[in-house]
Amino acid sequence: MGATQFAVGLPRYGRRPPVRLLPPPQERRTRWRALRDSFLVRFVLALPDGPVEAAWALLEPARKAWWLLVRLWAGPGMRGGWESDAGRLLLAVHGAYWTREAVRADEPNCYARVTDEGVVAVRAKWLDVEEECGRVHAGVRATPRLRALRRRVDIGFPDGSWLTVRTLTPGAAELLREVLEAEVPRGIGAGRAGLNT
Repeated sequence: MGATQFAVGLPRYGRRPPVRLLPPPQERRTRWRALRDSFLVRFVLALPDGPVEAAWALLEPARKAWWLLVRLWAGPGMRGGWESDAGRLLLAVHGAYWTREAVRADEPNCYARVTDEGVVAVRAKWLDVEEECGRVHAGVRATPRLRALRRRVDIGFPDGSWLTVRTLTPGAAELLREVLEAEVPRGIGAGRAGLNT
């Protein structure tokens, strides 16, 4: 049984799980990193070091407003609750970041591995293959035309849930689509119509 691995990121416009669903962090003192990442603290810390960092801190509200507009245009990054197949995979990636750094990353990067049987497993980049999570049968969900991006791939699951990943290159997105379309996931039935809605 072969497998293909892809470096992907969960888009910034996707949903982040609530903290209560994430595992406890390894160190409590790392929670101060979240405070350190706040706009006011970054602005105050950036001022003495240099004008470039201070300017970037000033642009933080504009960046957040931009990502809100992108989220409205791109639509949701997942469909289904946190108990769905897509939700469990997202919790696995966000949980790895929360356990290690005690922050909910804006755009968590991970590896998505797809086997020849159409099984998808995910893991954070610093974890070994043995620690990957998920192992869910999946296929490709057709992205609505207005929201189609060259590096965006919507992965659909048999329970009707789906999630969006962003590949590093457009070529990797095409390859990921081809690998996911190669096998019909178990439980989908005769056709792929459930994934293409």
